[in-house]
Amino acid sequence: MPGQTDLQTVLDSMQIAFDEVAYGFAMVAEDARLPSKEILATFREDEGLTIIAPVAYLEKHSIKHEGRFAKLTVEVHTSLELVGLTAALTTKLTKHGISANVVAAYYHDHIFVPYNMREQAIHALGELHGENND
Repeated sequence: MPGQTDLQTVLDSMQIAFDEVAYGFAMVAEDARLPSKEILATFREDEGLTIIAPVAYLEKHSIKHEGRFAKLTVEVHTSLELVGLTAALTTKLTKHGISANVVAAYYHDHIFVPYNMREQAIHALGELHGENND
């Protein structure tokens, strides 16, 4: 089933979901042996393997990490070809002084925001409903 490609439809219908997990970003060696079930995401970079995992997991394994982030999930199946969603989301968060790290997956977009600002971020993103974003 193809994802939604109309930006205004997505903004008007999106719901933001989140869990209560605090996530961290870390860089590990390419050959690191880590249990994949506990790692949310990975991305290979020239410098090594970036992982996103619960802070509790990272601390348990003494993995140096950055941040305590909340994962906000845009609950609309968006197309990878949708134009403007990342810009609309991050622009709205910027206006509220909230940093955002966006990860686009196959079905949904996920935004990592400072954990202590998650409620403000959800409220800010809710302001996109009905706004004319042309």
